[in-house]
Amino acid sequence: MKIPADLREKLEGGIALPRPGVNRLQRNDWRPLFKRWLPALSFGALLLGCLVAIGVQSSMVLDLRRQNETLRAAAQDPEQLQQQNAEYQRLLAENRQLEQLRKDNAELEQLRAEIGKLREQAQELAQLRAENTRLVAQQNAAVAGAAQEEDPFGAAKAKADSTACINNLKQIGLGARIWANDNHDILPRDFLTMSNELNTPKILVCPGDEGRTRANTWDQFGPANVTYQFLAPGLPETVPPTTIMTRCPIHGHVGLIDGSVQGGAWKWATQKDGRWLLERRN
Repeated sequence: MKIPADLREKLEGGIALPRPGVNRLQRNDWRPLFKRWLPALSFGALLLGCLVAIGVQSSMVLDLRRQNETLRAAAQDPEQLQQQNAEYQRLLAENRQLEQLRKDNAELEQLRAEIGKLREQAQELAQLRAENTRLVAQQNAAVAGAAQEEDPFGAAKAKADSTACINNLKQIGLGARIWANDNHDILPRDFLTMSNELNTPKILVCPGDEGRTRANTWDQFGPANVTYQFLAPGLPETVPPTTIMTRCPIHGHVGLIDGSVQGGAWKWATQKDGRWLLERRN
C-alpha cells in the first residue's frame, strides 16, 4: 500500500500530549482518587471497629472471670461465709434492739407525762380531802356543841370519848417510837408493822367512831378495824417535831412525831413536800 504523505501529521495532530510544566494529578478532579481509596478506608474502619469491640469484650470477660474467681474462693471458704452470716445476724439483732429501745423510750416519756399529771391530780385530791375533813370536823363540832347544850350526859360522853381518843394516839405514838429505836430511827410503814409494840388492835378504833368494830386480835385486824390515819410512814425521827404522824378524823386530834398529842389541832395542819406539818401548837 501507498502511505499517504500527510499521515504522520494527522496522527500527531490526533494525539493530545500534556503540556510542559503541568501536573496531570493537579489538573484532574479528586473524586476519582477518593473512589479508588474508599474500599480501603471502609475496610480499615471496619477492622478498627472490630478491634475495639474485641477489646471491650475481652475486658468484660476478664472482669467476669475475676468475679467468678472471687465467688469461687468465697464458696470454697465456709468459715468466712459463716462469719459473714454471723456478723449479718448480729447487725440485725442490734437493729432490732435499737428499734425496741426507741419504742421503750417513747413509752417511757409518755408514762412520765402521765405520772406528772397523776401527781398533780393526787395533790389536788389530797387538798380536797383535807378541806373535806376540815369541814366534816367543823360540822361534827357544831353538832357536838348542839348536843351538849341539849343533852348534858351526851356532852360528858363526848368529852370522855375525846379524852380516850387522845390516850389512844399517845399509845400509838409511843409504840411507833419504840419500833423506830429498834429499826435505825425509822418509823414503821403502817400500824400492822408495829403490832408487837401495841398491846391490842382495839386502840386503833376511836371511841367516837360508831361505824367501825374493834378487832380482838391481830389475826382479825383489817382496814375496817382502824379509825386513825398514819401520815408519816417510813419517815426518820430527825424530821421537824411539828410533823404529824397520826390523825383522828372524828375529833381532829393529831399525834406528832415526838410522841405528843395535840387535841383538835388538825385545823392548823398544812401539807408541804408530801408531809403534814402543824403550823402552831396549843
